[in-house]
Amino acid sequence: MKTATIFILSGLAAASPAFAGPTDPIYGVWVRDGHNQKLEFFDCEGHLCARGVFPPPPPGAQPALILRYAARTEPNRWKGDLFNPENGKTYSGTITLDSPTRLTLTGCLIAFLCQSEGWTKIPVETPSQKTPTPRRRVNNP
Repeated sequence: MKTATIFILSGLAAASPAFAGPTDPIYGVWVRDGHNQKLEFFDCEGHLCARGVFPPPPPGAQPALILRYAARTEPNRWKGDLFNPENGKTYSGTITLDSPTRLTLTGCLIAFLCQSEGWTKIPVETPSQKTPTPRRRVNNP
């Protein structure tokens, strides 16, 4: 009975559209094609959020929450509100994960007036990937 309960609960979690594991490929820092703008996508209460990380916010200010509580609508697609800090307006947005390293972010003013842009994931450098700093040799007489 215990095994059946665990099996059912794990199946429900996997089928849940809002479920995203800690290694979900959407999480991380992405850079906008042709720009230096960077967003960090992360889990926020079971939804997808993104905050601006570059250019950095003014000293003492929190990064702007650009994507707010987007819900997963399909395996690689989320819908939520996109905030534009340049004009202070909020738009309807869709985020599509095209591959583990490419996504398309689409913002719409109204249903047919939309603009899409591509984003590329910035690889996370692990300690084994870092280039060792050469040591300076000191000659002791």
